[in-house]
Amino acid sequence: MALPKINTPTYELKIPSTGQKVKYRPFLVKEEKLLLIAIEDGSVKAMSKAMNNIISDCTEGEVEIKTLAPFDIEYFFLQLRGKSVGDILDLSFHKPKNVSCGKELEDCSEICEIKINIDDITVDSSEVKDSKIKLTDTIGVKVNYPQLEIIQKFASTGENVSANNVFELINECIEYIWDGEEIYKAKDSTKKEITEFVESLSTIQFNKIREFFDGMPKLKHDVTWKCPKCDKEAPMVLEGIDAFFV
Repeated sequence: MALPKINTPTYELKIPSTGQKVKYRPFLVKEEKLLLIAIEDGSVKAMSKAMNNIISDCTEGEVEIKTLAPFDIEYFFLQLRGKSVGDILDLSFHKPKNVSCGKELEDCSEICEIKINIDDITVDSSEVKDSKIKLTDTIGVKVNYPQLEIIQKFASTGENVSANNVFELINECIEYIWDGEEIYKAKDSTKKEITEFVESLSTIQFNKIREFFDGMPKLKHDVTWKCPKCDKEAPMVLEGIDAFFV
């Protein structure tokens, strides 16, 4: 005799970068197991793969993961977590380096407990820029946002990303180049051809492309750290999915 099946509710979410509405279900024990394994692994690659797989499973494969921007995936996954585990995140943060408590508490290493409602965490979609970038009167490029694991890789290196890495990132994200009515798809061109095209741009033209990536929206939320001993406060900005799993 077949065992009973428990009905799972469905919800609707709007993709920040496109405005597309998507239906999804909370993740189940089988998906939570994937997440726990990724967290134990601790690598960016494992976490990215787990998030991609969980989103795909919870939308019954109707969402094309490769079309989502990194902030789409992070936002989607956080909403999934809220509907699956609970809307309130209980996070712990050590005292920020820029905070000085009273003299008698200079060595204070107290931890501040902060509760965050997942529904309050948003992505400012008004910051999304046009991915079709005009370079001259007739020539332009269509770029895509980088895959999540790539953007996390660059973010993990800090703010001082090497010039070579910036070029490589942009090269990988070009979808096509147009010249009047002619379209040149990146997948039909060699890596050398794409590199030569990018290197032939003027600084002003190149900066137009770079601005698209520099202005990429982020999953972020403003909170206030408060010392549990002397009530000293300091603003904090949480950015990226990692910040919400501390």
